Amino acid sequence: MSSSASTHKHSAPGQLAGYLFQPERALYHLATKGRGSAVGIETADDVVVTTTVGATLREQDKHYTSARTPLGDRSKELWNSLFIWLNAIDAGEVDLKQTEFHLVTNKTLAAGIAHDLRHLEGKDSSQKLQAIVKRLRKAGERPASGLAGQITAVLAHSDEELAVLLARVRIVDGTQASHGSELRQKIANHLNLPADSADDVLNGLLGWIHDTTLLLIRQGKPALFTSEDFGERYRRELFAHADRKFFRETAAAEIPVTDEERAKLRQNLFVQQLLWIGLAENDEQLIDAIDSVYRSTSETIRLTKKGFVTPADFAAFDGRLVEKWNLVRRANRITSTDPGELQKLGQVILGRCMEHREKLAGQDTQEWYLTQGAFHKLADAPIPTPRIGWHPHYKDRCDKRSPA
Repeated sequence: MSSSASTHKHSAPGQLAGYLFQPERALYHLATKGRGSAVGIETADDVVVTTTVGATLREQDKHYTSARTPLGDRSKELWNSLFIWLNAIDAGEVDLKQTEFHLVTNKTLAAGIAHDLRHLEGKDSSQKLQAIVKRLRKAGERPASGLAGQITAVLAHSDEELAVLLARVRIVDGTQASHGSELRQKIANHLNLPADSADDVLNGLLGWIHDTTLLLIRQGKPALFTSEDFGERYRRELFAHADRKFFRETAAAEIPVTDEERAKLRQNLFVQQLLWIGLAENDEQLIDAIDSVYRSTSETIRLTKKGFVTPADFAAFDGRLVEKWNLVRRANRITSTDPGELQKLGQVILGRCMEHREKLAGQDTQEWYLTQGAFHKLADAPIPTPRIGWHPHYKDRCDKRSPA
């Protein structure tokens, strides 16, 4: 069977797009309505929004994948929506003064009753409403057999009743960012999402709405989402994105260190501390330490200026490194007075610390230089002595300021 024949037989793409349209619209309402609001999918309508002040929005969503005229005057989508809403009014389920009825489509309306209603809303238009009611009765003449019941039921209402309903109807079409990328951009703007994180966060929120809706419906429960539910999921999506994105530090290779910079840093105390444990001037580990200090300093400034991390976060970062150094030092106690053995012990302490990669502001760090450079900076400026050191007797040596 060809793919086109299969598609025609099952009408699957159009139906699937229609089902997925509802979570998309629900996300929009959850993102834009205030605290205390709730959004239901396939409860009293395709999408229903309630607020703490008693206002209700009942929405019918009509997604088209074909080229036929959207919400045409004799279309099933238009008449079914009116039929559903009038039944709810007749049953006393709706407070007309507190309810708006939204008819939403992904397509752009060019003409017809729905098009004119879209341009009528919010205006003093009793005469125009009566004209639209008259056009509605005309469009309902000689209905197709599949729609006869709905059209007859709708037109059994008086002109006044129809006008009252139509005055509360709001039409939303493709010119108003009703779907897809434009709707996503509207949501992202409302949530103040940065451009580089919007897709990740919105995809996560849509997936949550879709999966939770399926779960609730399969359990026989209403698919209802509160603003508190949304707020919690939204915060978690932001945090999950931050965990992946915000602290992906600049790669070491993208922060080159010149010989001139290395020469300046060789005068610092942390280099002297490495010499005290027996590293040579040209030792690769000593050069790596100098490069790590330069890169760590550069990245600390960048992350702070960008607002990704605060100075307090870095202070806590340093504090945890001091704790780590203390743990390593206590696990490698002095058992010898031999100078060579003391140097080896210092190298062990250094090595254990260099194997550690600390979290920053609760986020995993990716580049080794950030932690290693921070360790060496802690071994640098005396206050009056550095906060950490590698040689077991580093404090005495710092006081004397003399090499081994």
